[in-house]
Amino acid sequence: MDIRQAKAILEKYRTGNCSTEEKEMVEKWYARLVDTGEWEWSDGEAEQLEQAMEEKLLLQIKPTEQHHSRKYFIQRASRWWAAAAILLLLAAVTLFFFYGARHNNQHSLSQVQRFKNDILPATQQVVLTLSDGTQQALDDVSNGTVTHQGLAEAVKKDSSMIYNSPGNTSEEAVVYNTIATGKGRTFHLQLSDGSEVWLDALSSIRFPTSFPGGERIVEITGQVYFEVAHNAKKSFKVKSGKQVTEVLGTHFNINSFNGEKIQTTLLEGRLRVQSLASANSGMMDPHAVIISPGQQSIFSPANAQLTTLELQDTDEVMAWKDGRFRFDGSSVKEITDQLSRWYNIDVVYKDTITETFVADIKRDVPISKMLKLLEMTKQIKFVIEGNKVIVMKY
Repeated sequence: MDIRQAKAILEKYRTGNCSTEEKEMVEKWYARLVDTGEWEWSDGEAEQLEQAMEEKLLLQIKPTEQHHSRKYFIQRASRWWAAAAILLLLAAVTLFFFYGARHNNQHSLSQVQRFKNDILPATQQVVLTLSDGTQQALDDVSNGTVTHQGLAEAVKKDSSMIYNSPGNTSEEAVVYNTIATGKGRTFHLQLSDGSEVWLDALSSIRFPTSFPGGERIVEITGQVYFEVAHNAKKSFKVKSGKQVTEVLGTHFNINSFNGEKIQTTLLEGRLRVQSLASANSGMMDPHAVIISPGQQSIFSPANAQLTTLELQDTDEVMAWKDGRFRFDGSSVKEITDQLSRWYNIDVVYKDTITETFVADIKRDVPISKMLKLLEMTKQIKFVIEGNKVIVMKY
């Protein structure tokens, strides 16, 4: 097979007109590239074929109507194919450049000029606050025992803190610690009861170093994922703003970044969600909701209103824990809010962007990778200036 025939098969693949054998052949080419970085053709032919794949397969932008707003996404044949496309994108392949009006302004700059001051993920500190108010930057602490708090021992292991305490603690032994992440950082914590906690960037958790008594209570800000150790005799409660979430043993995610709503997503087990005021009153809250796996509660602090919805999948919610950005019909503000927490950027909007977007990319890449992916829709453009990202219509 020569390069001309290969390009013809790619075109048929793009339009959905190839045979089963041809489809398998194209996916074999990609698998070989992803696994080994090699082609079956000579260097010159390989370069032509790679370019053809970019032009015919990676740049297929398909607009659709959804809830009266336009939603743009890169057309992909499967989840596997999406992964292959992203890998090629991350290989720093130049996709295209924009040539606008012939004026000396931000809109007319080429993509290379607009992204020349690229930004890497932020590396702010993770800070441990002890019961007496003393703060320690955990990045500066070596692995091993960090401190003794009450009867508990706090041990650092790479990007984790593990609290160990004897089972016969008393009320007097309880002291509180706080762990807070900076921008561009995540952190793992194991509580003294064995429960595991993952903090997203710019998040915090305040927790007792041991859990005497009949319940376990922690307080969080930002976004935190829990895998709670089951203990039928001690309920586990999470306070997040004006909301209280109660569990016995379960896996769930709480996102309280948006001050207007708190989103609680259940992956496994069962949750009861209610307002903090109702929980403190000790009375049964008639507005409390019980959510099951695959459901999400949305709490409005302004009026203590709780609603629930069914999620088709939880991949978008949990992408942060897997080290990815994933957006599925997200507004540009929802996207840039996440980018701001991860890259420590300020965002300036030159134009109003009403479109929504789909994207999936690793979090450990320079910000230009995500911006280029969004620009492929030809609906939005960006300029990087220092630590500022300017958002414009295409």
